[in-house]
Amino acid sequence: MAAYDDLNVKRIFTVGIISVVVTAVTALAVQVLYYTMNDWQEAETAAQSDYRRQNLILSEQTAQVSEFGVDSDTGRITIPVKDAIEMMVKDKANGSSNEKKSGSDET
Repeated sequence: MAAYDDLNVKRIFTVGIISVVVTAVTALAVQVLYYTMNDWQEAETAAQSDYRRQNLILSEQTAQVSEFGVDSDTGRITIPVKDAIEMMVKDKANGSSNEKKSGSDET
């Protein structure tokens, strides 16, 4: 009768190892599923994004810096940024010979 009271260690060990493997595989599968669904959701959200308001503001700003005009409140004249850059380059090229030279090495 003593032989029947012994535990089947091989079977317990096998069931334990299989349980650990199944648990690990399930955890990894759930993690992969979660991140895959998260990527799908982010892609769908990005595809449905609407930037109309931002594009409107950008077009207003672009129009504002690319037109000639006079500010009625201050009387300042406005010119397009592109023209202002060209004028600054020409002024710098013409004015480089007119710069006052200093006798010191300090900048």
